[in-house]
Amino acid sequence: MNKLLITIVGILIFIHTTIASELSTVVPQQGYTTSILREPVFELAQVVVEVPAINNWLNSNYENLTYEQMKGPREHLYYLIDSYIKNLYAKEKRIIPEQHDLVLEILFSWAERLGVYGGALVYNSIKSTESAEMPPLMKLPDQISLEIDGDLLAISAKEEGWSVKIPYYFMIWNVNDFSATNGMRTQLVTLSTGASVDKSEAGRSQATIMLMYSPDTNLDEFSEYWKQGIGISDKAEEITIDPGNRRSLYTYDAAAKLHKEITIWREPQGAFAVAYLGMDGTYQWNRPHYFDFLRSLKVNGQSPHNKRLQIDAATPRD
Repeated sequence: MNKLLITIVGILIFIHTTIASELSTVVPQQGYTTSILREPVFELAQVVVEVPAINNWLNSNYENLTYEQMKGPREHLYYLIDSYIKNLYAKEKRIIPEQHDLVLEILFSWAERLGVYGGALVYNSIKSTESAEMPPLMKLPDQISLEIDGDLLAISAKEEGWSVKIPYYFMIWNVNDFSATNGMRTQLVTLSTGASVDKSEAGRSQATIMLMYSPDTNLDEFSEYWKQGIGISDKAEEITIDPGNRRSLYTYDAAAKLHKEITIWREPQGAFAVAYLGMDGTYQWNRPHYFDFLRSLKVNGQSPHNKRLQIDAATPRD
């Protein structure tokens, strides 16, 4: 598995000359906006060059990497994944190839090994029949499960009554069930969205979505804890995000060029929050997927946000 054939150029020529004459009728990433599946950070030609390069580099260096040292390769891996999928969507209007794709197999063969939850699930669903199954390496908390559902990943805590689905190429890098510093039992899922060009020095980044849940918790205490933790003050701007007058709190760190937004509410079993953070450029580009995530979240089988959310709600500092 580690040393897959890397004659990618010839493979890509084959893949892209055998595209079906009719576009797929499958609805990709159901529930998530597809209009931003364009303008990849890497063009296909660059992906072709970089896939064998990163595969060879990881084969040589992976065993010597500490967890902290995996961050850079992990993010670059997902820039390549995101770019490849956007190129695929532009050609075929799908985000999983109809036939086996060696490029995605190589890329996802490294995802879980570099610290991404669900990477092995995706790999096993797209690998060739000749390739061995990959066991999961990232241990989930006992109360939280992760499954693959077509081109989506489904995250759920059945005993707590919540679940959410995300596109399979989102990068889940933290799943935890712990006691916060103030004693609140907390379930936390942190993931990165697709990539976009931004105004940082690197010129590209992913946005971050965080889901927080605490059972039987005072909402004010929960709210203050997470606002302070993320860096959103009491003077944050309030943004109406649905006709029912639900609001998010928003702030912008001009020095860091970082946007922060959080939506906090209570359900019968406890308090919930969903935060969205992104660099200037990436925040605006991927914000529709923040709304999609909120709509996808189910609590006791129902969506607290349903379809009331205004996808076209004004984006701050657009």
